[in-house]
Amino acid sequence: MNFTTEEIAVLSAQMDQQLQELRDQEKSQFGASKSTSPIDNEEQLLEKQRQQIAENTQEAPDTFLQKYGSQAKELLCKESSELSKQWQKWGDLRNEDVLEKLGSVLLIMGYSGAALHILTVAISVYVIRVGLNTFCEKYC
Repeated sequence: MNFTTEEIAVLSAQMDQQLQELRDQEKSQFGASKSTSPIDNEEQLLEKQRQQIAENTQEAPDTFLQKYGSQAKELLCKESSELSKQWQKWGDLRNEDVLEKLGSVLLIMGYSGAALHILTVAISVYVIRVGLNTFCEKYC
């Protein structure tokens, strides 16, 4: 799949903005409190992305992410995949790589237009935030 250069720039900026919002929210909400588990914190922090998934798929986020994980297993969770190698080496993923790869899975699943863009950003932020390994363990 190939997003245009302009689309990649816009989607990448949206990813960066959402990731920064999550960091800011985490600092203000959970910085001083250790009363909830890290998993509960992540679910609360990722509520915006979960809502976007639900609104654009008409499915519960976890149900959709299971389906998505099944479709993206080779791309995300196989140790020899490009994204997995990048994650293992750097502990991070380039926005452009994530958008292209994860967007292609959504395209295969039948999403297009605005829903494709929204879901690509939401899932990309979700994967980066929880970590590739954790995402794969939970959804693949």
